[in-house]
Amino acid sequence: MSQRHSLASLLLSASAVALFAASAASAHGPSWEGDLLDDAKDKPNTAQGVTTGGPITSITGTLGSYPLAGGGVDFVDMYLIRLENPGVLKISTFGNSFGGSAAFDSQLFLFRATGAPGSMKALGLLANNDGDDGSTGSLIGPAATDGSGFIVDAPGLYFIAIAAFGVNPFTTGGDPIWGALNVPGQVRFGNQAELVDWAAGGQSPGGSYTISIAGFSGNAVPAPGALALLGLGGLAGRLKRRR
Repeated sequence: MSQRHSLASLLLSASAVALFAASAASAHGPSWEGDLLDDAKDKPNTAQGVTTGGPITSITGTLGSYPLAGGGVDFVDMYLIRLENPGVLKISTFGNSFGGSAAFDSQLFLFRATGAPGSMKALGLLANNDGDDGSTGSLIGPAATDGSGFIVDAPGLYFIAIAAFGVNPFTTGGDPIWGALNVPGQVRFGNQAELVDWAAGGQSPGGSYTISIAGFSGNAVPAPGALALLGLGGLAGRLKRRR
């Protein structure tokens, strides 16, 4: 099996097909479209919480090369969301049977969320640029395909981020978390490096996207920065609907 085709082949294996078929019954769950109303930001404590109860099967938004009202450019959208079923984890703009789409050359990232709201951290887990050779859509399943052997196997709070090709996350000291995502079909492990910032390069971002997801919900997702503002860190589990 070639490395560049490993992810698509893995997810289309008999066992993976069975897992995705099992999740297809909930494919008519709600779409989160919060970015269309209030821009999703790019840091753990300013990310947009997906706070609607029940399964979430897609996230829709836009990236643009225009300045935002508060300054800066909308290079990255980041979402805090709950992973309920790691075995059927899917994050896709790849299209075809995996769903999702993007009007630009997308990159997808999955981070583990740690810490209390207001002081949350994002630890790099999985990332993909091109889901297969010749595609500009991205695709992440539950396992890295870079030989690291890493598998997401724990439910809990995670961050999903989307950016255009050339926009990359960095950790302490300015080191890239993943480096160049230039192998089609490869999902790389980020060694749980902490996200500090993003650096933009390459193509200008711009356009709409829909991220097709499986295994996720908006149940008991806190607003990432709300509790720091309120000084109510002990109430994290109660804030299910705040943005």
